[in-house]
Amino acid sequence: MTIFEKTTKGLEEIKNKTYGLSMIERRVLIFIDGKRTFDDLKSLPRVTDLDGIISLLQTDGYIAQATGSTAPANEVSLSGLSEYSDELLPPFRELPATFQLKKFNMAKHYMTNTLNHFKGFYGATRLVREIDECQTHEELRVFYDEWCEVIEGTRAGKKRMDKLRKDLLAVL
Repeated sequence: MTIFEKTTKGLEEIKNKTYGLSMIERRVLIFIDGKRTFDDLKSLPRVTDLDGIISLLQTDGYIAQATGSTAPANEVSLSGLSEYSDELLPPFRELPATFQLKKFNMAKHYMTNTLNHFKGFYGATRLVREIDECQTHEELRVFYDEWCEVIEGTRAGKKRMDKLRKDLLAVL
């Protein structure tokens, strides 16, 4: 069972979008947390080539095999992980031990309502549908960057983005 964790480069990519990963590659990178197995990652929406994405992320130094994880003999293991800096971690709040349905629903509705407001009812249909299918905060967080990009792509959204982000991150 192979488990990967983000390297410093991976954390930097999540925070700053420095290296230009595609949206789906970023989505997989966000979900890699040192706990999820390869099989867990297979359930991510719209990921059709997980083997290829994992290989790319590992080869390019965004992820490494987690300590104590077993990997197939043909898989390359990267070394040189350093301590993660808190400033490189995503801006999300720490989730409580028990699932909070009310906050989850607030976050989900906030994301869909702002998308519909700034992009129009049909302007972000696919993203609204994918957000609506989310069942956990972790799944919803995968769409945070894309939500930001879509909202910032509008003139009105760009002007209000700081407040919109702050409001969403309070419940996400």
